[in-house]
Parts: sequence; structure tokens; C-alpha cells
Amino acid sequence: MTAWEYSVETINLEYKLDEHGNIKQPCWEGDLILEELLRQMGRDGWELAALVPAQPDQHFQLKIPKNPWVFYAVFKRPCGETD
Repeated sequence: MTAWEYSVETINLEYKLDEHGNIKQPCWEGDLILEELLRQMGRDGWELAALVPAQPDQHFQLKIPKNPWVFYAVFKRPCGETD
């Protein structure tokens, strides 16, 4: 049976963030943000397993406004075999 490892990435499809996670500017190209993440993760062997909306209280921890365009992307890739 295949063993899996997982990675969870936070995606903000409305705002571009700077290197410190602060809002840089509004983004009208959310599809491009998601597409770039999928390409980047795919190059490293990750497969998208789920896209889950972030909960409202978690937006404040990210220091961004409450936003329905923030998601968690769950990726998986095989990491070996189990008995």
C-alpha cells in the first residue's frame, strides 16, 4: 500500500502579498495565482487533493481582511510503501 505525505498551502486569490505576508495590492487575476501554485507544486511531485475555504477567524491570523477568496490547498505525494 502506498504511504502519502501531505502539504497544506494557504492561497489568497484576491490579494497579492509581499514577502512578509502583508497585503501588497488587490489582485484581479486569482486564477493566475492558483495556476502558478499548481505548476510549482506539480514540478515537485505534489498532486492537488482538496481545496478548502479558510475559516473567517483564520483570516485575522494571516493579517488580511476577512475574505471569501482565501483557501487551503491540500496536496499529497507518495513517500513510500507501507506493509
